[in-house]
Amino acid sequence: MTATQHQRGIADGEHRNSDARGTLTISEKAIEKIAGQAAAEVPGIHGTSGGFLGLGSHSDEDARPRVKVQLSGRVAALHISAGVKYPAPLRVTTDRLRRAVKDKVNASCGIEVRQIDIEIQTLVSAATTQGRRDLL
Repeated sequence: MTATQHQRGIADGEHRNSDARGTLTISEKAIEKIAGQAAAEVPGIHGTSGGFLGLGSHSDEDARPRVKVQLSGRVAALHISAGVKYPAPLRVTTDRLRRAVKDKVNASCGIEVRQIDIEIQTLVSAATTQGRRDLL
């Protein structure tokens, strides 16, 4: 499914009806990429990689969290699969994740995010990321 919206604007110094300009269609895949990047920018959140059918996957700080989108008109429900750095407080971290993704998707696409389900697939301790440093 895709979201279609009409936008008002000025072209060549004239006000035009949005129907005369055309439509803007945003695919679920595009929203998934935007939401995944927004999620990756949240401190303490990272993606996972590897594995087969969910078995043997491991944390990967260079990977974006996986996002699936269900779009109905201009309203979306998201499912995010991610890893979280341990011992970060999970409630605070996931609240921060929801807020960042919702704000970015709305600002970038004009899509209202009604629901974000989060699946924490891995917890990563400092020992797991030994040799890597976070830049502030």
